[in-house]
Amino acid sequence: MIAIGFDLDHTLLLDNAVERTIALEMLAQLARSRNVAYDAAAAEAAVDQALVTFRNGKIVLETVLEGFFQGLLGPDESNELEAARFRDVVCERAGEFVRALPGCSELLAALDAAGVRYAALSNGWSPLQEEKARLIGFAAPVYVSERIGLRKPAREAFEFLASHLEYPADQVWYVGDDPIVDCGGALACGMTALWLDWEGRPYPDDVAPPSRRIGSLEELAALVQGQLAGAAKAAK
Repeated sequence: MIAIGFDLDHTLLLDNAVERTIALEMLAQLARSRNVAYDAAAAEAAVDQALVTFRNGKIVLETVLEGFFQGLLGPDESNELEAARFRDVVCERAGEFVRALPGCSELLAALDAAGVRYAALSNGWSPLQEEKARLIGFAAPVYVSERIGLRKPAREAFEFLASHLEYPADQVWYVGDDPIVDCGGALACGMTALWLDWEGRPYPDDVAPPSRRIGSLEELAALVQGQLAGAAKAAK
């Protein structure tokens, strides 16, 4: 028997830039309310840099947001409050943006029917990643870097996943779209790394190859069925 770990973004779902879109909307609204000149190009660059900084784990989200509110709109006592409000707004509106990738619902239903244990391990912030998972019908545990204090590709993050799946790492398949963050981390932990490449991208030459490349979630479902059938046959 196997257990499966999943990345979320670009693996099971697309969020269609929900954080970026809402951050820019909030900036534009604040600029209008304060009668401040709004430079759309500068705002887009600032938001993109802020999100990269946060996603690299270098600073907490509210600090990043407050910084670009102040940098683009000037000092204001409401900047801190707006930065804190951002999380709530994004989570409330996530349903407008999040879409499951083709085959996701069918895959999850098949795993549930077969009794396969699975969970998500995702970099990002809580509760947004948990809300994204809920929106696509992912009812299994979701372990988010901000909440567990571990970020992919750290080996410890994947060890955390294996421990909570209650399976040894060599019996866990990890499915993700990022060669370094997902596949590299999973391989370092001893997991089977399945690279989901539904966009037809080249795999980096300087990164250890995945255990297997798959082109769709439908292909993953077939692999799981084959694995289970083989295990059942061997047990007879």
